[in-house]
Amino acid sequence: MSKPAMEAVFAALLSADDAKVLGALAAVESRGDVRAIRPLLHALAGARDQGVRQRITSLLNQVKVPGAAAELIAALDEPTLAGVRPAVLSALWNAGLDVRDHLEVLVGVAISGTSEECFECLTVVENQELWPERAARTSVTRLRNASATEADPYKAALLNDLRAVLDDRLGRAAED
Repeated sequence: MSKPAMEAVFAALLSADDAKVLGALAAVESRGDVRAIRPLLHALAGARDQGVRQRITSLLNQVKVPGAAAELIAALDEPTLAGVRPAVLSALWNAGLDVRDHLEVLVGVAISGTSEECFECLTVVENQELWPERAARTSVTRLRNASATEADPYKAALLNDLRAVLDDRLGRAAED
């Protein structure tokens, strides 16, 4: 699809008219590429209709276009998308995207984010088979320090679980 045509589709994603949004979603599904990810996330952030939200989430959870992992990871740092960070993280593992080069970002989100975001990061890490050893070792230390100072007992447990997964991947027993 041409750039102007895709821009019209992206604009329709932000429409207050749910019918226009659903039509744009159909166009994205059939002809979209990596450029559609951010507009989809912005549409998700602004969607009021549960059916529209589910449709967008479904598309994101099946995204297989080249560059999707990097685009979703980059979206985690966008302040206007903070409300959809759990959906972004969920899309990473639902779509089975390779995020092995982004462990530090995921651990940073787990530490600084909500317990829901931490849980989603744990799921992503558990479902990624390989992690670079150096990044895993650094992340284990960061997680150990963060869990020791985390005030929320549930999130502290999630951080410890995340650390244990990485320790296991490194072939060592989790240290307390």
